[in-house]
Amino acid sequence: MKRPPTPMQASDEAWALARTREPVIRKLAEADISYGARTELIAGAAAELGIAQSYLYRLIKAYRADPRTRSLLPKAPGPATGRRFLDPGVEAVIKDEIEGNYLTQLQPKKAKLVRDIHARCHSEGLPRPARKTVLIRLAEISKREQLMRRRGPKAAADRFDPVLGACIAERPLQIVQIDHTPADVIAVEEETGEPIGRPHVSLSIDVCTRMYGGFYLTFDPPSATSVACCMLHTVMDKSDWLKARGLPAAWPVLGLPGTVHVDNAREFHSQAFTRACEDYGIEVQYRPVRRPRFGGHVERRIGHLSQELHLLDGTTFSNIKERGAYDSMGKACLTIAEIEWMVASIILEHHASFHEGIRTSPQARWKELTSGMAFRMPPNLRDFHRDFLPWQERRMQRDGIHLFGIRYWHDALIGALNNEVKLVVHYNPADLSKLFVRGASGGYLEVPYRNLRRPAISIWEHRAAVRALRRQGRAGVDEEMIFDMVLLRRRKLEEIRGSSRKARLELARSGAMPRPAMLPAPDHVPPASGAADGDEDRPLELPYYETEVWDD
Repeated sequence: MKRPPTPMQASDEAWALARTREPVIRKLAEADISYGARTELIAGAAAELGIAQSYLYRLIKAYRADPRTRSLLPKAPGPATGRRFLDPGVEAVIKDEIEGNYLTQLQPKKAKLVRDIHARCHSEGLPRPARKTVLIRLAEISKREQLMRRRGPKAAADRFDPVLGACIAERPLQIVQIDHTPADVIAVEEETGEPIGRPHVSLSIDVCTRMYGGFYLTFDPPSATSVACCMLHTVMDKSDWLKARGLPAAWPVLGLPGTVHVDNAREFHSQAFTRACEDYGIEVQYRPVRRPRFGGHVERRIGHLSQELHLLDGTTFSNIKERGAYDSMGKACLTIAEIEWMVASIILEHHASFHEGIRTSPQARWKELTSGMAFRMPPNLRDFHRDFLPWQERRMQRDGIHLFGIRYWHDALIGALNNEVKLVVHYNPADLSKLFVRGASGGYLEVPYRNLRRPAISIWEHRAAVRALRRQGRAGVDEEMIFDMVLLRRRKLEEIRGSSRKARLELARSGAMPRPAMLPAPDHVPPASGAADGDEDRPLELPYYETEVWDD
């Protein structure tokens, strides 16, 4: 039986249909009314969606079992979505004519595109595709991209960019703004006390109450990892997180936002971010380019946080003129964990302080507006976090899953061998030691390195190692060479770390350094056992995790 598509594999048409159904089905699934009124609601909803009542009941049942948009995707029989049957030569002609002649500023008509494709196919002895087939291939290119290629970026922006006025929210979590900024303080190594550099902070703000939603601190540049961790911290109950850091449990913000308001950074335009938001019923709004006032709430909170950080030892202030003769490097004494604690304490203090814009404290405003309010929560916080990580599609091979030239293995994936279905593989750029493979029902399986003796590395270390090997003239780069180069670079960085801040920063960004955890490790997952010497080329006998059963 054909597996239902995941959000990343679903066609745009199927996903749009599921998104249209989601608010209607959610209302019915949450309704608690009498039988007669419910029958009337069902009839009205079925008419609105244009489906039979029996099918509507099945959709409600599926949504209650998994309250996410993905559960409403149509599960049509037949060949896999996106499978093509045209001659590869015909496909190449269609693509070449669309890219080379249709998507140009001369703006030819679709009829001419079809005629040109037919003429080329005739001259090359290929079968002529139907006009509908050509238009389907053209429709796979977004209308925004078509307009930009034919009439320029300004025309595309004028046609498709949202027209936003003042950012006003009437209820908590209606609009949450997210942004990144370098923290204005120098962090030091925990063991040596040597300065490393400025960490980056990603934070979110609830527009209605001015409460901080969450934040994430890291030495890595802003990326999909930062976004995923910030989103997780925003949505989760932060009581245990605060308790682990010795802070009072006075941060009540939790739950899925209705809209996230972000800038146009690359990580916010990734399909992993946009599809994950849509999957959880979160609308994404982008600020107009070069108009920072549209993100004023989060920008002001960033400014407030920076002012507070300027009071810490090792601050860089806002600029060189303001810093004057202050020795930021010499005065630095806080580790990234201590800076994280300071940021959290600043946030808690802000929540309890009077805010001019709302004429009360953010915490009092939140308490007033959320009294009796039900928060939407993701079914599983770990899966929610992984949904926002970048992903690729891979097939299970005889020696495991191959990603970035590294092999990964888990016995639970043996059933996927010799299977044409591609697996959706999520990965954490900050830690490539394991992958997260999505199953048919949406859960994840953690898949570690095939050779468990390999150290954890980051994507930045991996790229640096590959570049170094290329410079050496290595024609083929394999897994062994990548890890040898990573370890060699680490040893060199360790040798010069006492005299080079850049070396300390690279080591802090590597997979060798421990990273702060948002969620505690699950109790039921045992640590993976290491591989025995000489066993690198055979499947490892890994401990089994609690996983779903995958049918062949």
